Amino acid sequence: MRRLQTYAVGVVAAWLVLGLWLPGLAMAAGSAEEPGIINLNVTLLIQVINFLILIFLLSRFLFKPLAKFLADRSAGIEKSLAEAKAAHEAATRAQVEYQAQLRETQREIASIREQGQREVAAERDRLLRASREEAERLTAQAKAEIELESKRASATLRAEAAEIAVAVAERLLGRSLGGDDQKRLADEYVREVGGKN
Repeated sequence: MRRLQTYAVGVVAAWLVLGLWLPGLAMAAGSAEEPGIINLNVTLLIQVINFLILIFLLSRFLFKPLAKFLADRSAGIEKSLAEAKAAHEAATRAQVEYQAQLRETQREIASIREQGQREVAAERDRLLRASREEAERLTAQAKAEIELESKRASATLRAEAAEIAVAVAERLLGRSLGGDDQKRLADEYVREVGGKN
């Protein structure tokens, strides 16, 4: 831009010098002709030369630099537009990649969630099975213990019933039974009571 200003100042200065100096020469060399619309004399020649010099100077110092400046400016704008288009395309690609990554992440999250739910369900089923098995084991154990206690109680009851029966029999008989008799009566009573149960 500074270069263009320098050229413009040079063109204006040259035009002023030539525009003021050449007409003065023409007047000094001129004749005393009457003024008219077009006079074919040295003044016309000087004006044509002055005009051609002005065209040359404008072309050299104004039009060419201005055309170069405009071409450079146009190229800069085209370059900026190309860079903006490339940046836009890059941003579009980045957005597409981001959306693809987002979708992939959402799929992974859904997969992890489903896997977690399956693992929780499997663990719940395993715990339920273990609880049932433990409950069945405890129930079986309790039944066995109840059965054992029932047998013990039944045996204790039989023994006590046999002793009571022997004591009643002794009283009834009025005599004391010997150890063998007591044992035999107790065994018979146990067999009878055992046969009823």
